[in-house]
Amino acid sequence: MSELKEVKKFAEKHIKCVEEDNLDKIARETFFVQRSTNKVSGRDFLELMTTDHFGERTISLEGQCDVLREKPSNTDISPQALSKKINSEQAVVFLEKVLEGIYKNQLRPKLVKIPLEVLKLFSNVYLQDSTQIELNEHLSEEFSGVGGSASKSALKIDLLYEAINHILKEVTITEGTYADQKNGVNVMSHIQERDLIIRDLGYFDLSVLESIEDKKAYYLSRLFKSVKVYLSQESHAESVDLASYVRKQIDNSGFMDMDVYLGKERICCRLISYRVPERVINERRRKARRSAQKKGRTVTQEYLEWLDYSFYITNVGSEIWSPEIVGTIYRIRWQIELVFKQWKQLFQIDVMQGTRSERIRCLLYGRLIMINIVTQIYALSAWYCSGTLGREVSEVKLIQWLQRKGRICQAIVKNKVSTLMEELINSLPKGLLKQKRRRKTTFELIHGQIGFLESFL
Repeated sequence: MSELKEVKKFAEKHIKCVEEDNLDKIARETFFVQRSTNKVSGRDFLELMTTDHFGERTISLEGQCDVLREKPSNTDISPQALSKKINSEQAVVFLEKVLEGIYKNQLRPKLVKIPLEVLKLFSNVYLQDSTQIELNEHLSEEFSGVGGSASKSALKIDLLYEAINHILKEVTITEGTYADQKNGVNVMSHIQERDLIIRDLGYFDLSVLESIEDKKAYYLSRLFKSVKVYLSQESHAESVDLASYVRKQIDNSGFMDMDVYLGKERICCRLISYRVPERVINERRRKARRSAQKKGRTVTQEYLEWLDYSFYITNVGSEIWSPEIVGTIYRIRWQIELVFKQWKQLFQIDVMQGTRSERIRCLLYGRLIMINIVTQIYALSAWYCSGTLGREVSEVKLIQWLQRKGRICQAIVKNKVSTLMEELINSLPKGLLKQKRRRKTTFELIHGQIGFLESFL
């Protein structure tokens, strides 16, 4: 079966990434291991930072030493010596190189994509977002945080995620105060012709949108309120009060679609406006007032009127996306929020204890290695379930299945990833699929081309 061939292909690639000879080679090249008498081998250290931590919030140095003594190598090392090992630049570079190797070997099956008619035009559908992890305040010099009620030290993980094939295209680690817009510019090194990128307002940058179009690629974004909107490209044209204009022009359908020009650059794009249901408006206004109150501010009437609508901009033409479904397609962006939620709940990536930056990076890279391997297992499972079973796999159920009985950990340690994958294929229809519910999933809404306003019903 072609499915099993893909499974074996995946397993063979990743076995090579984590097999002992390859890890020993990387350990020597990065000077993590400098002589044969080193107490902790590259493989033992990798397992300590990955499989031995999988699902655990934290393990003390004493506990880690105990784990090492239970390994076949029977490594006996003191907590002090292990601490010195973890807090070394060589350990950081070693794990970083292993992570790079796994990225390079990401499996991207040459398969038919999930059959979503409105996305067939695009080569890739990218999502970009970031999440923050608070650190010990002693690390504020290297990883500065926003302070206030939050920690003075934090790091930010910026993720570029390919949503259809479930690929972690790029993960960037910065200090917590690093602006999303700066990482938003970096995405241009990945965007190719016919790609689509969907991002939140934190990345809003008109010059980047213009560059995306120059590459003959596509974007979908919410509209930033402070951006001036023009109905004409003429330099003497006056900007419009968008909420007021839409209120006067919108018809009983509850939405409108028009060409506009944005900012001083007069970037031409489609603007799709929806008047959201009253219950949504009321909730938005409650949140806005609550947020303003915390900051000692007052919400303006103009902003409250803005909240009556959802505004989206795109360079995808109306012959491809009808105005009714543009807002529905934007819901894909929430997939990356779910990714971060799972990273924190199931991989404990937000638990970074320590006062040395090297230790933090070791913990971070170790968890990213596990995340990358598990994500690729999920990607293959999602393709299989969609194409063969006509269903969506539950990522949470799949990860929990991998965690139970130490399945993924044992498979990696014993080089039995291929066996694990075959067992997984058999288990998918037996309890790892999303349950059919009255409320449709995002991909079901998009597949059914359900209108944005209709999706609230």
